[in-house]
Amino acid sequence: MDINQKQDKSNQEIAKLIEDKKYDIAEKELLQIIDKKEENYQTHFLLGNIYALLKQQEKAIKHLNLSIKLNPTNKVSHYNLGIMLNELGQLQDAKKSFEEALKLDPEYLYANFALAISFDKENDLKKARYFYEKTLSINNDFILGHEKYAKFLQRTGDITKCQYHTYKYAGVIRFNDKNDNIKKIKRDDSLKGTNFIGCWNINNDELCKKIIDFFEKRKDLQIVGEIGYGKDENVKKSIDISIHPRDLAQKGFEDIKLYFQSLQECYQDYKMEWPFIKNNLNNLHIPSFNIQKYEIGGHFNKMHCERASLQSTHRVFAWMTYLNDVEDGGETYFEHYNLRVKPSTGKTLIWPAEWTHAHRGEILNKGKKYIVTGWMHFPFNFNN
Repeated sequence: MDINQKQDKSNQEIAKLIEDKKYDIAEKELLQIIDKKEENYQTHFLLGNIYALLKQQEKAIKHLNLSIKLNPTNKVSHYNLGIMLNELGQLQDAKKSFEEALKLDPEYLYANFALAISFDKENDLKKARYFYEKTLSINNDFILGHEKYAKFLQRTGDITKCQYHTYKYAGVIRFNDKNDNIKKIKRDDSLKGTNFIGCWNINNDELCKKIIDFFEKRKDLQIVGEIGYGKDENVKKSIDISIHPRDLAQKGFEDIKLYFQSLQECYQDYKMEWPFIKNNLNNLHIPSFNIQKYEIGGHFNKMHCERASLQSTHRVFAWMTYLNDVEDGGETYFEHYNLRVKPSTGKTLIWPAEWTHAHRGEILNKGKKYIVTGWMHFPFNFNN
């Protein structure tokens, strides 16, 4: 809904009541105005918005239509009507309302975006692409627009554009060579060999515990763990929190932001061991990542690699830090090296995303297992 509509002086106080979510008081006052036959288009517009916010779509549609009858030049009334029709499944009528809004203002952001989503749902790829791009040409800082367009581009196989728009809505963590002094981490040579799997301990048990505490407190962010095509507990059984780099600027994410200093030190050390990486893969980007919790019976027991399709070609490395000790089960098994890595607090792995490092997370038999995990991507040139 778009409620940013200028009001005449007589309706400003009622608009403030709606803004303060005092819907019952605002509704009563508006109905009194109608009873006195003193209403104008704004009266019905405001009443329509109240019913829309209360999910009373049919009442909202009635009053938005009355508002349009009294003033057919109000683009917001047409747009809000379209939203209500869409919620009732009247998709073609909804599109007509969005198109009416655009006749009044071709640069109206929300109507362009609504049409993009409508054509996307109908699989009209040409029109969906047009309206997504029109939306973002109007406001390239429109985060939700970038998110929806990125998912559209992923489905249609335009990976380079998808990466750009994903970074625009989610943000990105940039790893670079500004800090070559390895200060806190400790290299774990138990995995040393020709498998290209780097292993360290970040030496900060307290930080690991704080990240676990963050996970347990943020029930609002927890979802059933997913794989590329959705939820399938036969393949992966976990509870996840997905975090965008942009989130790290928010209050409450300080410990997770601090964690990435340690991860960057691990990558700096990895580059020192393999000079080719330092010379050719020095500046990588980290996109959205996950904190995951596995309880007894939890697993990611399907053998998989991290670069397995056109949609994942930009992944260079995978990384993971175990946040707690695990007594029985939950190992990470790398098939081609017959290598099992037992979880322990602070142990951090970095490995190539290729098929050569196919792996699985084995079934947890006792206790709980917490990890933070994600990928490092080829850097994206935002100037192109």
